[in-house]
Amino acid sequence: MKLFTFTIALLLLNVVALAQSSTCPDYFRRNNGNGACADGQIRLYFTTCPGVAPVIDSVYTDGVKSNVSFYSPDASKCSSQGFIAYCVAGGNMPPASVWRIFFHNTGFSNQTGCLVPEAGKTLPIVMQSFFAKRTGTNVSLIWTTAYESNGHVFEIQRKSGNGFITIGTVLATNSPIGSSYNFTDNNNTTAISEYRLKLVSKDAGETFSEIRSVKGIGSSIDFTVYPNPAVRNARVSISDISQSTNVQVIDNAGRVIKTLSIKTNNTIELNNLPTGIYRIRLVNTVSGEAITKTLTVIQ
Repeated sequence: MKLFTFTIALLLLNVVALAQSSTCPDYFRRNNGNGACADGQIRLYFTTCPGVAPVIDSVYTDGVKSNVSFYSPDASKCSSQGFIAYCVAGGNMPPASVWRIFFHNTGFSNQTGCLVPEAGKTLPIVMQSFFAKRTGTNVSLIWTTAYESNGHVFEIQRKSGNGFITIGTVLATNSPIGSSYNFTDNNNTTAISEYRLKLVSKDAGETFSEIRSVKGIGSSIDFTVYPNPAVRNARVSISDISQSTNVQVIDNAGRVIKTLSIKTNNTIELNNLPTGIYRIRLVNTVSGEAITKTLTVIQ
């Protein structure tokens, strides 16, 4: 059952482009076992075949990385039948009907990945952004959407123990061009707090946003790196962003090999890292405050 569904049509292509690259596949089909791929196959269908076949790097469903990897792409049928095929190399394809797929070919990688529905399915609401920021004893949650349909309510949830509890609700507008929302939580804890949105449709379907975290009162800047160890890709989740911050990736020789500047987004992707041990350093460009953690990348 889908939340805030909409039909994929040419009229909405410009809306979807706000959330993902124009080179993204239109939809996918799966085969859980055939003669060509004993452990399963996925076919990605494109309106226009890309000049370079994208290599699947990772797959996420509901913000969680799936335990599945794919062999190199087979683009032999793209010009005649419109798809690029990938055989499963390890793990299991997720059962979800919408995947967020990351690629590591130049021209396909981006921080949001490609949101790809299964053939005949519809995309959920397009979340454009979701931020969390602490100001004193209040935590401001701000989110925007790019498209909505059949929506009922956003439930704002905060981590409690091993689960999440609902601390408030905001009604959905169901605007076809998206809307902006905000919610303030009175939160005086000194520990890191984690938040997410539960999106509920009128027919009781539900899905969840990615998790955002904020630091506790009086705490200094902090972040987590996951998964750790990682295979090629990792995410940096920052507890609070109130000022311009740089994320530096430092290799084992002490060289800064990548620097990402962020102002509001709590989570960033570190894609296509070779095997090795890295230091991830967060630097507040205003105060100069810095914190460093270690990331191990394995094959």
